[in-house]
This record gives sequence, C-alpha cells and structure tokens, in this order.
Amino acid sequence: MIFRNLPVLHINDFINFYQSIDVLIIDDIQEFASLTKTQNTFFHIFNHLHQNGKQLILTSDRSPVLLQGMEERLLTRFKWGLTAELEKPNVELRKGILKNKIHRDGLNFPEEVITYIAENVNESVRDLEGIVISIMAHSTIYNKEIDLDLAERIVRKAVKCETKVITIEDIIEKVCKHFEVEPSALHSKSRKREVVQVRQLAMFLAKKHTDSSSSKIGQLIGSRDHATVLHACKIVKGQFDVDKSFRAEVEEIETSLRKK
Repeated sequence: MIFRNLPVLHINDFINFYQSIDVLIIDDIQEFASLTKTQNTFFHIFNHLHQNGKQLILTSDRSPVLLQGMEERLLTRFKWGLTAELEKPNVELRKGILKNKIHRDGLNFPEEVITYIAENVNESVRDLEGIVISIMAHSTIYNKEIDLDLAERIVRKAVKCETKVITIEDIIEKVCKHFEVEPSALHSKSRKREVVQVRQLAMFLAKKHTDSSSSKIGQLIGSRDHATVLHACKIVKGQFDVDKSFRAEVEEIETSLRKK
C-alpha cells in the first residue's frame, strides 16, 4: 500500500476496494513512517472501516507511542483499539513449533537436534522453519545423516549463537559424572576397562570441542602422550559410528556441555 505518483483514478479505485472489505490486516505498519501520501490514504480507509464497524488488525515492531514519522491523527486512532504485545516463544514453545513443522512435512529429526535448534534459534518462527529447511536440504544434497553435527554447522552459519566456551576441565567433569567415575581415576595409571573408556572419551571430546593440541590434551588427561590421544580418538570414533547406544550417551554429554 505505497502510493507514489499514481494517477488519481487508480488511488480512488484502490480506496474504494479497501473500503468494501470486512476485515483489514496490515503487517509492519511502521513501514508507513514518513510516507505522507500513504498515511493520508490509509487515514480515509481506516475511518471508513471503523465507522462501519469493520475489523482492523495492525502489527508493528514497536508500540504506537514509539512509532516515529507517523501522523498524530493516525497514532490517536491506533490507540483506540486493543494493544497486545507478542513475546518471543520460549524454548519449550519453540520445540513444539519445530516438532509440528517436522511432523507436518513428514520429516524425522532426532530429539537432540530439535532441542539444539530450539535453544539456539530464538529470533522468530520464520528462522526456525528456515533452519529446518536448510538442514533437510544439506542432508539430501550431500547425503548426510541428520544429526547434531549437521545441525550445529547449519545453525552457526544462519544465526549468531552465544556459544559457551568448553574447556578440558568441563569435559572431564561431565564425562566422569555421566559414567560415575572419579576424575582422579583418569589421571591414575589404572587400566580398568571402565576407566580407560572414560579417559578415551574425554580425549575424544576434548579434541572435538577445544582447540587444544593432542599433546596438551594428553598432558591434562592422564599425563599421556599425543599418540595415545590419537589412538583414543580413533577407538571412540569407531564405536560411535556403530554403537547407537554409545552414540546416544555421547550426544547426551555433549548437550550438557553446551548448556550455560
């Protein structure tokens, strides 16, 4: 509804059309700011519809009192109706929106992927839908499984995420807590199977989520050398690829690491 140098007949036809409707919904009314001709035309349409008991629904990214460049007579009329503020959906609502979108489109996303998107994409519902489309497109084009790694890559490219810095100390704490192993055991010379597995997993996650070198990781996790770290990463990666139960446990730990 922007009028610039339109013939008078066209403007009159436009006004007559809008005066004949029962409900008028206009999105982003703030875009009318400083557009004098548009505001004047809308003023007449508004008056006609209001006087005839018709419904008007206007949306804006700010309240009427904060609209700049809008004629006072329009601002006065905007205040006649009910002003309702729509807040951003919280995490649980965003998860619900995502699940509905995914189900409606006949898709299948792992729960941890849905949770990650909901926690990191919080600007609008359109952003959520855009991320789902992007993940699905990348999965199809590159024949990639829809998992947490793919979701992270897509989300990082699309939105500004406030990423928590993950340290090796954080990883040791989370892994040990998950498997109920004392952190001191990782630094011991113990060759017990459960301790070795936890130590190897801590090394794998440290290599994946930190910028530390293999030597640094080995030094902080059990005073091992870089070759031990590389071997640990190979072992864990092999089990991660074939063992769904183990993969689920790793992803659970990674989710807890990302939480603020």
